[in-house]
Amino acid sequence: MQLFTRRSALRLGSAGIAGLTLPNLLRAEGANRGVVGPAPKAKNVIFIWQQGGPPHQDTWDMKPTAPSDMRGEFHPIRTNLPGYTVCELLPRLSRQIHHLTILRGVNHHIPDHNPGSMFMLGSGNPPNPTIFHPTWSAVVKKESQQVPGVPTTVAIPSEPSEGPGAGFLGAAYQSFATQADPNDADFRVRSLAMPRGIDLARFERRRQLLEETNRYFNELDERPDLLRGLDNFHRDAHEIILAPATRRAFDMNQEPASVRDRYGRNKVGQRMLLARRLVEAGVRFVTISEPVGWDTHADNFKRMREQLPVVDGAFSALLEDLHLRGLLQDTLVMMFGEFGRTPRINNQAGRDHWPQAMSIVLAGGGVPGGLIHGATDRNGAYVTDRSHSPADFACTIYSLLGIDPHKTYPAPNGQPTPIVRDGAPIRAVAG
Repeated sequence: MQLFTRRSALRLGSAGIAGLTLPNLLRAEGANRGVVGPAPKAKNVIFIWQQGGPPHQDTWDMKPTAPSDMRGEFHPIRTNLPGYTVCELLPRLSRQIHHLTILRGVNHHIPDHNPGSMFMLGSGNPPNPTIFHPTWSAVVKKESQQVPGVPTTVAIPSEPSEGPGAGFLGAAYQSFATQADPNDADFRVRSLAMPRGIDLARFERRRQLLEETNRYFNELDERPDLLRGLDNFHRDAHEIILAPATRRAFDMNQEPASVRDRYGRNKVGQRMLLARRLVEAGVRFVTISEPVGWDTHADNFKRMREQLPVVDGAFSALLEDLHLRGLLQDTLVMMFGEFGRTPRINNQAGRDHWPQAMSIVLAGGGVPGGLIHGATDRNGAYVTDRSHSPADFACTIYSLLGIDPHKTYPAPNGQPTPIVRDGAPIRAVAG
């Protein structure tokens, strides 16, 4: 990933921190780019984590000819890609397939939530009790220059608890967490709120006093990883408070009511809308922990009737918005969980864990539109065409971001450790 330097920030001149919007950042990066290598196709990421694992055969991989105890209750509907159908509960997204890549060949062998999540979130590395590999956002933060007033990575409302977080990179590379939900009427990011009775001048004096105090600890031979992480978090919060444009990005009241309604007045919709606002303000990686949960061991079809229309409305609005604002080309959107669901419906009208097949949704950021890559058998049980590991998928994403997926970092044991141990990019997606 091409780095954005402080020298480039100064080139923005009188715009200053308040003018550090995404277009300004990208123009500055272009001016600063040398002959280091090809430019990344994706400059930003919006990652929607669907904890629990959505049922692929009830969404993106319909199986209408499967036996009744496998195909489920939903009917397929046509999309704007000839010959491809999706669930009837996704009518708006059925008209957005020209923006999407659907990966139906990624699979693995872990049917448990936490280790399966570690596999998918930990840069495609199998879970290891002795070392936690960093997640996507931590690597992006590691590879990007911090821009004053703009957090490099943000988590809404926090990083997925099932994943490794920053892993062995350390707490300093955790995302800036909102710790609040943008759908709440009184939504405010607690760390960004100015205390009552404190103006900017007094705030700045307090910040300088804190820095002087921290300088003493910085001189110690060893500084715990947690303290370094807290330092970064507070530094981000302080700089954002002093950057009006970035603070406005977190202010959902700046958005017209009609737009908020289009995304949906719910947790999913408002989190996706905030993600768009943050990317537009210059944030490079936004992680959305989707709140609904997809662990449908019981009442799968009832829950899908409630949840899929919400996702359909919010995700289609996000795609439309990014496209109309000229952001989709540079913004990679990805949506998936830790695995798929069983082909056979259990006696509670549910589907159980099934890592042997799943569907991953990608859009923008250089991925081909209208691509359905990979296939499963008649029952949606096993991959029959273009099988790929989580490591292959991870290599694909890092390649789109212009990051060498096999680059090594020093792990706690002192050994150089690659971001992704195995795998190769999926060329149909990464080019």
